[in-house]
Amino acid sequence: MTFLTYDELAGPALDPALWEPLSMGVPRLEEGAITTVSDGVVTVDVPEFTNADPANQSLDNTKHVLLSTRRFDLPADGPARFRTEIAVDHIGGDSGDYRLGAAAFILVDTDGATAMVFDVLATADRVYAEHEVLPFPGVPHPFTRIVDNPIHPVAATGFRLCEVRIDRSSGRATWTVDGFTVLDLTGLAELPESVHIGFGYVTLLPIGEGRSSAQGQGARASWRNFRYDVSN
Repeated sequence: MTFLTYDELAGPALDPALWEPLSMGVPRLEEGAITTVSDGVVTVDVPEFTNADPANQSLDNTKHVLLSTRRFDLPADGPARFRTEIAVDHIGGDSGDYRLGAAAFILVDTDGATAMVFDVLATADRVYAEHEVLPFPGVPHPFTRIVDNPIHPVAATGFRLCEVRIDRSSGRATWTVDGFTVLDLTGLAELPESVHIGFGYVTLLPIGEGRSSAQGQGARASWRNFRYDVSN
């Protein structure tokens, strides 16, 4: 493996040549977010989530998301690996419910035909794997699946090493945290040919009857060492 660093995160702000907001008609950024970049770490402090839509699940889910301007081609033969480290100070009102907020490491096919998402989601004390197919026009069977491996020994504080591995040749995707496998899927058909990486905050609370996921909660988390190996 030969991991390369996508962004040195030298600061004092995110490099707009490397990162751009997810746009779903409008940029999915929280107006009150305070972003600091220094010494190889990006921290995003959102006092209170305000991005919400009680009539649209996708818009309600995406609170504050930035994606790489680069699209990473995935090799046809052999795995591609993507890594970051996440430290969560607090999120979701410290409810412990990932549906009210999770810090995300994102891999997504936004431009291709698969609409697939491969995320690692972190709360203050749990880490989850997310496998998703977005409800893009023409996508026949969108879904969102969250997997928790409850025996994973999660550090209460500090950075956790999150990795997603995608192997198009074998139809396999694997999510690991600190070297422990959270989810390993095989037999996946038509994996994407390329992905963007990203980070930020999402919620996953089902909407309905005028309810949204914006319930006064906020978040503070940090990311560092966005790295990749697509050398096969």
